[in-house]
Amino acid sequence: MTEQTKAGFVAIIGAPNAGKSTLMNLLIGQKIAIVSPKVQTTRVNMKGILTRGQNQFIFVDTPGIYKPNENKLLDRSMVAAAWQAGHDADVVLMVVDAKTGLNEKVLTILEEYQNQPKSTPLYLAFNKVDLIEKEKLLPLVQKAHDMDIFKEIFLISAKQNDGVFDMLDRFAKHLPESPYLYDEEELTDVPMRLIAAEMTREKAFRLLNQEIPYGLAVETVQYLTQDNGSVRIDQNILVEREAHRKIVLGKNGSKIKEIGRKSRLELANMLGCPVHLFLKVKVNDKWLSSHSFMREIGLEPDLK
Repeated sequence: MTEQTKAGFVAIIGAPNAGKSTLMNLLIGQKIAIVSPKVQTTRVNMKGILTRGQNQFIFVDTPGIYKPNENKLLDRSMVAAAWQAGHDADVVLMVVDAKTGLNEKVLTILEEYQNQPKSTPLYLAFNKVDLIEKEKLLPLVQKAHDMDIFKEIFLISAKQNDGVFDMLDRFAKHLPESPYLYDEEELTDVPMRLIAAEMTREKAFRLLNQEIPYGLAVETVQYLTQDNGSVRIDQNILVEREAHRKIVLGKNGSKIKEIGRKSRLELANMLGCPVHLFLKVKVNDKWLSSHSFMREIGLEPDLK
């Protein structure tokens, strides 16, 4: 008799910059979610699929949860997307940076979680434990244990691949019996044109340092597989002001060339074929409040 398969969703939630995207990329063995040292790098829910044994885990990497600026559509939509993932999941994993611990931001998220209508099994993972002295971990774990809301508490380091895969057996207990929801070889259902836009945005975030605010977005206007097997990608980098456009371009176009070079190399490595990437920088001060653009980048606009 064939053993019954199980499939379900694990939402990875937490405050910004807790290491959620690094964790999901490690779990599925492929970089899908972009990573940078800056908070709020993740803007949309990104799904990563891991089929292991009889279980198929669909991990949902969510934007960091914070108190959004109610006047900003992007802020509201990002936070709403994270909560929606938690509502829809079979398991919720709260990731907390062990260095910052159970600070006010984390406690606010947990309080809000407890006010949610659906009671989904909640696990806690203290991440980046390799960066904190071991004697500081015990009181941290004790404090979390005393809250009496977590099914289990894990100590992990996503960057060092320490303790991460030990969590899977616990999550599997809560997955419903089901045929696999995706082919066993699939790693994500995110369209490649969106992944390509996210890769370029990551390179811009990393190369521009503090020079550019978060009012920067990337849209893929064309993604074309050509007859020779290569891929042509045309993208617009959107900024809010002309001064920002000049910063993204750099002196004699040096900055935009480096962003394009790094993004092209990573995309070619991911796709296993030559990539021809063409970037333009455009001033668009409306994208932050555009419902259609929110949907273009994979966000459902929060219409409050």
